[in-house]
Amino acid sequence: MTNKIIIISLIFFIILYTVCKIVADAVFVKNLVFGYIITMMNFIMMSRKIKKFFNNEFGIGSGVGYFFRMILLVLVFGLWIKYYDIDVLGLLVGISILPLTIPLTVIIFQRRNTDGAST
Repeated sequence: MTNKIIIISLIFFIILYTVCKIVADAVFVKNLVFGYIITMMNFIMMSRKIKKFFNNEFGIGSGVGYFFRMILLVLVFGLWIKYYDIDVLGLLVGISILPLTIPLTVIIFQRRNTDGAST
């Protein structure tokens, strides 16, 4: 299911990126891409940890990975804020693509499994 969420969010991102590249300024587009990449990296790392937890492969050292991920995110956001122009709306839109895609993907694939519907 993780790969399906990634693919559908990537499709939405490409469409949104293309529209924003035409309509919006370069700072907005740069922050859109940054927000999407950060959210995607966090989602992939978190989904691996959740899969390990449910497969009983979750060890004592796995808690360190959580703190490492949070420190890495804070460091990357801090460096981005320090060295690049910030467009808060572009950053929020980029961060919001994946969370909005997750329920949509679940609804689509749950409907396919129960009804056999194509949508």
